[in-house]
Amino acid sequence: MNRTLLWDAGPGEIRAGLVEDGKLTEFRIIRPWRTEWPVAVGEQYTARILENLGDGKALVSLGGAIEALLEHAPRVPEGTLLAVEMVRPPIPEPGRWKRALVRARSDVAGRKSEGCHQSGKQPWESFLLEWHDKVDRISCSDAFAVKQVFQYFGPHGLLAKPDPEAIENADFDSLIEAAAKGEFAIEGGMLSIERTRAMTTIDIDGGKDPVALNLAAASEIPRLLRLLDIGGQVGIDFLSMPDRKSRQLVDSALAGACDTLGPHERTAMNGFGFVQIVRPRSRPSIPEIVCETTPGRISVSSRAVALLRAAARSCGHGKRQLVAAPPIIEHLRNWPDELEMLRASLGAEIELVPDSSINGYGYVHVSHN
Repeated sequence: MNRTLLWDAGPGEIRAGLVEDGKLTEFRIIRPWRTEWPVAVGEQYTARILENLGDGKALVSLGGAIEALLEHAPRVPEGTLLAVEMVRPPIPEPGRWKRALVRARSDVAGRKSEGCHQSGKQPWESFLLEWHDKVDRISCSDAFAVKQVFQYFGPHGLLAKPDPEAIENADFDSLIEAAAKGEFAIEGGMLSIERTRAMTTIDIDGGKDPVALNLAAASEIPRLLRLLDIGGQVGIDFLSMPDRKSRQLVDSALAGACDTLGPHERTAMNGFGFVQIVRPRSRPSIPEIVCETTPGRISVSSRAVALLRAAARSCGHGKRQLVAAPPIIEHLRNWPDELEMLRASLGAEIELVPDSSINGYGYVHVSHN
């Protein structure tokens, strides 16, 4: 199988995709500036026990306003400092953030105050390491992305080449919009993916024969779970079918399509056509990253990222004015490193302009003075 890693390193976020035999099969968004997602999985902290919750759990502080849930907590008094390792960063759920999950490290010494141990790793390095043995080549958005890959990918960095056409053909923007909306077309119908606090639910709609629609859905759902990095509990509500034989046919098709999912558990289809799939969930999915705590609506921070990327693609030599609603501009003011990266790449001054009359993402104005 021919595999290509797409690496699009823009201001505000990195977009990465795995292409297998010409098809995009995995997609990731990495936002290294996120304070809510402070580190990659595996990063080490000194944590302070804030409250023992019982059942081997404790609430801990990782420094600043960052709190986490410690599982298998040692029996120590509140206020104790100990070394921990990040198991899962905070996850955005409808209306709230789910706390990060950490575990104690008895083989690592804690420090005198809570905080990150500063391993020196970039938050996106784990994604390169995840894929480096899988790919035959790396197609990058530009020379900056090539340099980034080469610096952290070791000898495999030699596989990286600028290939903006490959990035454009992947059409990450359309995939992000679809992930936010949660609607994906299948033959004769539509899949609706909705996040709840308990699980991700998938519904099937359409006017065709229900068995044909369910077979199309069974083929597509595992592909989307892998592509959008959706983990945790997933409930699939298939259309009602006329008999047990039809249900077994769809169930068998789903089982075969799940072969590409990697580690997972799957229940057999019940008499109502409901199936549950459980996958590891070590990070936010694409819909969670894009929408955060407001499912179905692209978040303010995602709109701010989109405006940064639009500015990076703008042409001309004059000052860039980034015009958007005040909440978006406020987000950008809190990202000085990203603004400096944008300024350096364009060689132009960046001005942030709040405008309450602007809806959506805002726009970029290039001065010709």
